[in-house]
Formats: sequence, C-alpha cells, structure tokens
Amino acid sequence: MPAVDTDTTASTTSSLLGRQLNELIAHFDVLYQRLMLTRPLSAATEVEISRQESRVVTLLGGKGSLMMSDLARAANLALSSATNTVDRLVHKEMVERTRVDEDRRVVQVGLSEKGKKYYDTLNECRLEMGRNMLEALSAGEREIFLELMAKMTRPADGSAEALPSRVQTIAD
Repeated sequence: MPAVDTDTTASTTSSLLGRQLNELIAHFDVLYQRLMLTRPLSAATEVEISRQESRVVTLLGGKGSLMMSDLARAANLALSSATNTVDRLVHKEMVERTRVDEDRRVVQVGLSEKGKKYYDTLNECRLEMGRNMLEALSAGEREIFLELMAKMTRPADGSAEALPSRVQTIAD
C-alpha cells in the first residue's frame, strides 16, 4: 500500500479552502452591494438609523412589543446599551415606551407608526433581495440552497439558539 504524503494532502486541502474562502467573500461582497443598492431609500432618507438601531427595529417589528429586559436579551445587548438605543429611537420617533398598568416599573417598548413604516419598507427590501437571489435557481437548487443555509447558520456549539422560521413564502 503506497504511503500517503499528509503534508501534500494538507497543503492541497488548505489551498482549496483558501480559494473557496476567497470566492465566498467575493460573493458576499456582491450580495452586500445589492443589499445596499436596494435598501429602503425612502425610509432611510427620512431618518438616519444605525445598524444597532435597525436591528432593534427589526426585532420589535418581528416580535411586537417587548419588555426592555427581553429586548436587551433578544438583541444580545447589555440592558444599558438597549436603553440607550431605545432612547435614540424614541427621539427619532421610531419606537414608543409604555408602562404596564399592573407594575409601573415595567417598561414595554414597541414600534411607533413611523417605526412600523420603516420596518415594513425594510422587510419588503429584504424580501425583494431574497426573491432576486432565489429566482436565479431552480426549485431543486432553492431547496438545496436553503438546506445549506440552515446548516451554516446552526450554532456551532449545539446550543438551542433560535433559528429564523419561514414567515413568508415566495411563489414559484
């Protein structure tokens, strides 16, 4: 049985992986450019919003009103950071705070009408981008792509981190 040169095999695997990583990053760059070109210009021009603020708006749009502590946990932010982010969004009239009648210390945070409009516009942009990507694929390729995306976005440590569910479907 011939001896296997493990150094050559490792080197070949490493160079293949390197090439594949470069190709993946190039594809990410193209997708990022598409996202930036199709982002909701009308909503973005009304108010400047940071990435963290956008993430909070997206969470509130998807989950509805949340208690401040739940919002901080869902956004993976310290409570003080979540509070500061919400303060900025309240100032921009994107979110509203309300106190719970049973316990006035408890603060609920939800989207204002302006925040709902921004969320809807942002969501439409995301759907359009996804539609554009998936339309280039056959039905079978879409299933494979979605299976691969699910596999790549699973937590590496096996924790029970919540994965996105299919909320809306795109017609074939």
